[in-house]
Amino acid sequence: MFSPNRLEFHYDQVIRPDLLLKINYENIMEVPRLCKTIVVPKAPSSFIKNVKLAMEIVCGQKFIQTRSRGSTGKSFRFNKFVVNQESKRDTGYVTYLARSTLRGHIMYNFLEKLVTIISFYDYPVKVQKSSIQLSMPTSLLRLFPEIQDHFEIFEHIRGFDVTIVTPANTQDETVILWSGFLQKEV
Repeated sequence: MFSPNRLEFHYDQVIRPDLLLKINYENIMEVPRLCKTIVVPKAPSSFIKNVKLAMEIVCGQKFIQTRSRGSTGKSFRFNKFVVNQESKRDTGYVTYLARSTLRGHIMYNFLEKLVTIISFYDYPVKVQKSSIQLSMPTSLLRLFPEIQDHFEIFEHIRGFDVTIVTPANTQDETVILWSGFLQKEV
């Protein structure tokens, strides 16, 4: 039988009833939850295979290689992350070549490690209406326990961006939800 993650258990037993009472919802199903977590590594495009392998070790799930959609007209012409077509070289770090969308138990396992690091270092996050965004530098990336044995794979990663998506209707609901996770003792 499956046993829930500590963070998932904390949400079900503490945060969810607390939000139900604080915001005066009529139904427990109206309480915001964590829907998915999107992880996007920052690294040069020439090392995309190493980056995918490294982030798979941290997240516990395979990364997919992504491509930009639509035309590469004006929207991508001045983007410093796109390969410069005239000189055929990278002009910056590409952040959209690989990503992973975590849901369910894998998401809570990743977030438990992430929340531990963020809480310990009091790292700032950007809270919006229905998402929580943060950008982790390499210095904080080294604190993940899986990286210590495989650091040679991680030397090209310059960090990663994490977006946590919630179905919250207001920014206040998202702030209350996120603060409940940070106050948890891990």
